[in-house]
Amino acid sequence: MSRTRLIIVAVICALIGCAALATFSYNRPTTVTIAVGPSGSEAARLIDAFRVALQRERSTVRLRLVSSDSPSDSAAKLEREDVDFAIVRADISFPPSAMTVATWQRNPVVLAAPASAGIERWTDLGGKTIGVMGRGVGYNIRLIQTILREHGVQPSSVRMVEVLPWETAEVFRKKQIEALVTVGPPSSKPVADAIAGLVRETPDGKVTLVPVREAEAVADRVAFLESMEIVAGSFGSNPPRPTDTFPTLGVVHYLVARRGVDDAVAAEFTQQLFTLRPSFAAQHPIANRLEVPDTEKGSAIQVHPGALAYLTGEQKTFLEKYSDFLYLAIFGLSLGGSALAGAASYFGIGRREKDPGFLPEVLLLLRNARATDDNDVLDEIARRADDIFVESIEASKKPGFDSSQFATLTLALDRLNASIADRRRAIAMMYDDDEEDEAVVPPPVAVSVARG
Repeated sequence: MSRTRLIIVAVICALIGCAALATFSYNRPTTVTIAVGPSGSEAARLIDAFRVALQRERSTVRLRLVSSDSPSDSAAKLEREDVDFAIVRADISFPPSAMTVATWQRNPVVLAAPASAGIERWTDLGGKTIGVMGRGVGYNIRLIQTILREHGVQPSSVRMVEVLPWETAEVFRKKQIEALVTVGPPSSKPVADAIAGLVRETPDGKVTLVPVREAEAVADRVAFLESMEIVAGSFGSNPPRPTDTFPTLGVVHYLVARRGVDDAVAAEFTQQLFTLRPSFAAQHPIANRLEVPDTEKGSAIQVHPGALAYLTGEQKTFLEKYSDFLYLAIFGLSLGGSALAGAASYFGIGRREKDPGFLPEVLLLLRNARATDDNDVLDEIARRADDIFVESIEASKKPGFDSSQFATLTLALDRLNASIADRRRAIAMMYDDDEEDEAVVPPPVAVSVARG
């Protein structure tokens, strides 16, 4: 019985160990890489804060940042599978293998010019010199060239100069540009600084913000362009600038994942991103620009299945995901266990004879008691019977005591004691008969002989 208990305990411990190992493996954090840059930018600071928050929250997903020079560099790293996630721009080499996790930010294009310049439409830019925000990357200029072509203006007829936000006032003051084009959210510091510099250097601060009235039509023709709106007062409320909401074109930054990223990892990443977003907003205002991507079927962007499962509320739990496997495993273990038990029973494997205890000895004592005519032997048998009874009583206090076996033993001891008593009576009667025989023997008779 003790060996059987040890085997059962060993099997239970093995099952617990396997369950613990499986749980540890399932919950072990997965480290993923994300391309973001340039270093020190708003996006890089927010992603670094997100990395720290994932560690603090003990998430099953951990981040490792990979520095990137530009959105095109990030897209190239993702396409080479050097990273798992990246922030890319829709008009710059959007990787075919990229699947959207979140809309990072929308970048409207804003054309601003002094009211005295007479620039009221994009078609008025022919022969002008304009400043385009951003330097050393070139993709903003290519974006403006696309918009000019859609307005019927040859890009070669417009001279474009790349300027940095803090240089806007100086280059305008030196009359190196006649208008300014910004690409980015109005609430972002670079765009706000660029427009503020232009306003400061414009007489009376009168700046015209030029709309793209055909924005929706152009967005339908150019896949990477979107129709957006600049809300009244976006660049100042005293006086409101602009005075009315107007349409324009823009491009979108997306947070994307490789197609090969596990669905569970993408779902956890997306869940933590949108769950922790409010806590980042105070220190990193860029977090307010994060949006849920379009999850409708037939949308222009393809959402990663893992992110889609979270965003649509169809994220599966562990049991939902592996219920079929668990059912098959339980069924297989049950069937296999029954088959092994049947085979073991058929071949007698592991079968052990039941310990009879004191019963064989009591039966032997019973036979000896029946066969002896010596009271001393019977006394010895009686003493041994008493010892067996006492030892059995002591054994009954231990765990695993077999009550049915004790009942059988008690019956045998009763029979043994009865046999000892019977045998004593028989021996006593034998002694009484011998004494009576000796008492009835007649005395010898004296015979006299007559002499002749």
